[in-house]
Amino acid sequence: MPAPPENQTVNLMQSQKPREDASLHSKSEDSGSDDPKLRVETGGEWQRLSLISILYFTIRNVTNTAQGLIYVIPALAISFNIWDNLFSPQVLIGAGVLFLSTSGSGVISYLMYKFRVHNQHVEIHHGVFQRRYTNLPLWRIQNVKIEKPFYYRPFGYALVVLDTAGSGKEEAKIVAVPEAYAEALKKQVLYEKVQHEVDDVACISDDELSAKRSSTLHSSKMHTATTHAHTHEEVLNRRSVKDIIIHGITNNRIWIILGAAAPFYDDVFGVVSEWLAGKGLQLNQIVGEQTVAWWQFGLYAFVILMMLMALVALLSVGGALFTFYGYTLSRTGDRYIRRSGLLNKLEVSMRASRIQMITAKQDWLDKVLKRVNLYFEQNSTAGQQVQELMSPNKLIVPSVTEDEAFELSQEVMPGCDLRGQQYHTISRRFIRFWLLAAWTTPLLGVFVVGAVTSHLDIMIGAVTAFITVALLLTLRWWRWGIAYDNKYVYIRRGRVGVDYQCFEPYKAQQVIIKQSIFMKKKKLATIKFVLASGAVTVPFLPEEYVNTLADSVLFDVESTRKSWM
Repeated sequence: MPAPPENQTVNLMQSQKPREDASLHSKSEDSGSDDPKLRVETGGEWQRLSLISILYFTIRNVTNTAQGLIYVIPALAISFNIWDNLFSPQVLIGAGVLFLSTSGSGVISYLMYKFRVHNQHVEIHHGVFQRRYTNLPLWRIQNVKIEKPFYYRPFGYALVVLDTAGSGKEEAKIVAVPEAYAEALKKQVLYEKVQHEVDDVACISDDELSAKRSSTLHSSKMHTATTHAHTHEEVLNRRSVKDIIIHGITNNRIWIILGAAAPFYDDVFGVVSEWLAGKGLQLNQIVGEQTVAWWQFGLYAFVILMMLMALVALLSVGGALFTFYGYTLSRTGDRYIRRSGLLNKLEVSMRASRIQMITAKQDWLDKVLKRVNLYFEQNSTAGQQVQELMSPNKLIVPSVTEDEAFELSQEVMPGCDLRGQQYHTISRRFIRFWLLAAWTTPLLGVFVVGAVTSHLDIMIGAVTAFITVALLLTLRWWRWGIAYDNKYVYIRRGRVGVDYQCFEPYKAQQVIIKQSIFMKKKKLATIKFVLASGAVTVPFLPEEYVNTLADSVLFDVESTRKSWM
């Protein structure tokens, strides 16, 4: 697409009504469509964001500051009684200064941010203390994620996140653009990607041409579907409110919050005790003076526990509704698109060929309810902690039924059957190794200490711990296995719950075989597959089986010229 003349450079943010700005509209001749759409290229002049982006920067800075304070609050709580000093002048002044400085930084971030889309490149200047410049070619962009925070939606603005191959982090973020422009930019990115692949066909050798041609033809068809995304988009799955509630119950993450609140437990218990005392109920009398029967005390404890668990479940369900409300998984061309969110609308797009692995996870409660959390995973960066729900590198379908999980797996990887495989279970020596190497010595030491000091409870505790560990290791051994059907590699693992993974052999980047001296004597080995989405390891397999499997996978890697980038 040729760059527009300088006198046609468009300032996207000059109008407070982005959909009515006539200067943003033009005919798209390069994409082969006769329908009018927004001009993606902004010209050579740098563009400023809308003033509403100040709100985004402010909220982001306040959130980052609050996350940092989480690590400071426990230390402050231990150093002095935080409740007595919470409303002291020093604390209030410090909190006010912190809030004003954080809010003011939103304005500064807005002033220091500028971008342009010029000559098929996205360029961004941003940062306050550390200035950063990002130059991202449109044809290198693999994923386009569109977010619509609740404070953007009344004004018709959106946030666009772009990332490239080989990066597990977000490469570029255009913070506040009109929704129509965000959609146009996404379509242009898909078009540029296809055109780049078509151009690559002319640059490869004759031996590779036939292998590349089918992929290019498929990409061209994908572009036709992408151009008319709204009319040719097929919805594959929807999640009802009931499904989301089940997901919130079975995937409870509220224990993290409870752990962070540990420094305040004493104060909370004190407040609760005072409240109960005001109602005429003294806990110390119940426990210490045995004024009630043991079964009554147990009933009280059980009721309180159930109330706490109900509260925790409600918080978890609320978080699930906030994240997954209105969930839809759809397909347009060779891309899968997930949309969800109650207040903040989130859209994640992922190309089918870039999906490295399918993961189906079932915790113990998921197994009882026969639900599965299905993940489509692509590239990631080792050591980087990214929230799985917000990550552009994972696409989650929450709490689907087992039949739905099977159908979606078949949709992404035809012929994939996670449950129907005959898995090769790892050797029982896995149990013996970990019991002897990691648990026997410390637990035996605890048992000896209890015997020497004549503490029967310590001895019983050590024996109980040993039995529990042995049972967990047995479950781990029983569930850990691998299968290969000449088309896909399947891996099963878990303790109480069970996880399944499936990937195509030709997408493996490395195949590593490990073998210790003791494993070599028993003719056992460990195999490790390294993919762009991460590494998968299966230990204590027969040596002959590992070598055969590694040869098969490496043959697929060498003989298959199919592109998955």
